Formats: sequence, C-alpha cells, structure tokens
Amino acid sequence: MSESLLGRSFFGLSSEYRIVLLDEIYYLCKMVNMSYSDVMSMPTYERKYFINKLVEELNKKNEEYEKRKK
Repeated sequence: MSESLLGRSFFGLSSEYRIVLLDEIYYLCKMVNMSYSDVMSMPTYERKYFINKLVEELNKKNEEYEKRKK
C-alpha cells in the first residue's frame, strides 16, 4: 500500500471506523443471529439498514416497557 501525504495508507480503514464496524458485526451476529461471513459480505448500505432496524425495534420495545412500567 502506498502512503498518502498525511502518512496514512490510502486504502486503510481508520481505527475509529474499525471499532464501529466491529460493533456492527457483533450486534448483528449476537442479536439478529447473522453469521460473521454474511455480515462481512453484505454491502455497507445493507448492513446499516439492518443496524437501523435493530435500533428502531429496541427503541420501540423500550418505549412499550416504559409505558407498562407507569
């Protein structure tokens, strides 16, 4: 890989993005029961869609729980 003028590798992922990616993989594997290879082979927009749907579902469940709690 070649180095850019800023010293970073052009095609490398930043460490912040790697953590976000690993978190997304973890949650999709754990909570949606997707396999690691399935998550890694899907396009970014698809992975983001599933993450957003999971967040929506969890928020809805939390709201319902809070309503019942009162």
